[in-house]
Amino acid sequence: MYLGKPAANAQQNCPADVLGRTEALVLEPGAGTTEGRVSENRTSHTYWAAADDIAVTASYGENRAGIKKILASAGLPADKASPAATVDTKAPGVSVQAVPADATSYQGKGFDRCAAPPTATMNAWKAESPYGAIGFYIGGVNAGCKDQASAEWVQTQYTNGWRFIPIYVGPQAEAGSGSCTGDCVPITDPVPEGASSARDAVAQAQNYGLPAGSVLYYNMEHYNSGKEKVLAFLQSWTNTIHELGYRSGAYGSATSLAADLVAANTGGYVQPDVINFARWDEVATTEDRVIPADMWANHQRVKQYDGPTEDDPNKETYGGITLDLDNDFLDVGQGGTQPPVQKDTALTYDGPATVSNGSPAPLSATLKEKESGTPVADREVTLALGPTDHLQTCKANTDAQGKASCTIAAVAQPLTGSATVPLKATFAGDEAYKASEATAELKLQYVSGRAFGLSAQIPVLALPIGIAPTPDTGVVRAADPKTVAPACAAPINLLVLSANTLCAKVETKIGPSSASSTATVEDARIGLPGLPVVALSGVTATSTSSCTATTGTTDLKLTIAGTPVDVGDLPNYAIDLGAAAKLVINEQIKTANGITVNAAHLTAAGGVDVTIASAASDAYNCA
Repeated sequence: MYLGKPAANAQQNCPADVLGRTEALVLEPGAGTTEGRVSENRTSHTYWAAADDIAVTASYGENRAGIKKILASAGLPADKASPAATVDTKAPGVSVQAVPADATSYQGKGFDRCAAPPTATMNAWKAESPYGAIGFYIGGVNAGCKDQASAEWVQTQYTNGWRFIPIYVGPQAEAGSGSCTGDCVPITDPVPEGASSARDAVAQAQNYGLPAGSVLYYNMEHYNSGKEKVLAFLQSWTNTIHELGYRSGAYGSATSLAADLVAANTGGYVQPDVINFARWDEVATTEDRVIPADMWANHQRVKQYDGPTEDDPNKETYGGITLDLDNDFLDVGQGGTQPPVQKDTALTYDGPATVSNGSPAPLSATLKEKESGTPVADREVTLALGPTDHLQTCKANTDAQGKASCTIAAVAQPLTGSATVPLKATFAGDEAYKASEATAELKLQYVSGRAFGLSAQIPVLALPIGIAPTPDTGVVRAADPKTVAPACAAPINLLVLSANTLCAKVETKIGPSSASSTATVEDARIGLPGLPVVALSGVTATSTSSCTATTGTTDLKLTIAGTPVDVGDLPNYAIDLGAAAKLVINEQIKTANGITVNAAHLTAAGGVDVTIASAASDAYNCA
């Protein structure tokens, strides 16, 4: 943990070749911020937080969870961290003045070191040293120092005559590459990681005031294996740097990176615009035996010709100020700057086809380059569910496969006639990629139910009886919570049919959607000529349906011709009453989407049909 901010003229005593990343906290005075806020740069493994007039910079290597826990213990919402600055975004209220386009062009000697020297040191060295260019680190997951440079520092040094070697240290070929000593984050997925590193480098360059056309150097330490990963990574880096209007530089050993880039110079491999190679032979030249004269021939070379070793710390003193350093010789022209090239994109919705009110909706869409089908990583996609007056949205950045996934915590959408919900996925576009969108119609899960106490058709008497379902809820169709329960019906007292306290209710729920229908009858009596008298009491029929289960039950007491009958709880219990008459207890009729339960259903010759307590439910758009 580091406390406080170094003084403006403080000389940071950092070795010139510090690389790698571990878990560390830097606490500095803030800028009057009291409300806790946190942002994170996943590419460079860094959190920035501010609260109570304190600014926190928290870096991590492999233990991201540990840093999140530390921030959370201080009341800083790391779990809700917003994405850190990306290309063309800056902190609110911050204005960055860009230096001119020749800021990274220079012919002559330069030097680089881990920590940028303060202005007083730069002034002293400008007056007395042979150097005119300064290398400083702008970011990357393996950058080992918390750099003291700033946009103001860059502007001041440019005005005073200095030119720059902006260095970005992202994933390496191996954890133990070069100066890493086993602590560096290695390359695991070269193409998306190369692209995301380039976007982060451009974002950091913009925040330092380095304009389009500047050379941004990727620091690839010396490696003994992983050549294929390195080449794929750097080509992706270069392509993305070009798309964003900058020039690509690559730093590495003459015997590993430079040699491998030369060997790859066939078959359309996209080379960096400037090669910065290391060969510590103390010869200040940009010629080298491994690099053909016709490659990087137009003011496109930098050589790092010396640096600190165990035997020689490589320190130099000018104006009474001593620095340890790496020595560079530059021949870098301004070059031509291509405007950013926007590629066409294709966005495809690939999330679930159905959603349910009250339940989470895990939405997703995949973003790819339209022509090549290459996934587009680290881009924000917005997923919007529902019509304008019921719009629910979530946002996510695409992963290495181009997929953006986010979740609507609880769906709340109206049920339409078609039971569908519009979905739109949108990518707004940026300097590298054109905007695109995808639309879909998702099915909205919904349920229906109906319950009634009694219905009867008895046409065989001199005075036929016809009773429509009563009381009847009607068909209740819903995707939201509701209860429909008409008033219980008045008693029915007829010569052959009587019933008391007939009630019906349908209740729907969400999260997930379900419907439960219930019909009850206190008692009922059916006494048709030529048939034994059927008496029922305590009658309840229940039907429940959701997308995961459908159930039906009946509860009642039954007597036939005065004799109690035990029907148990088996469905569809049929009793032959004679004279072509049949009584079915707990009649359960499966439907395509649910179940209908009739507590008692009597049929007889001549069209007799009497139902006591009926409940039905269905669930739709389950898949």
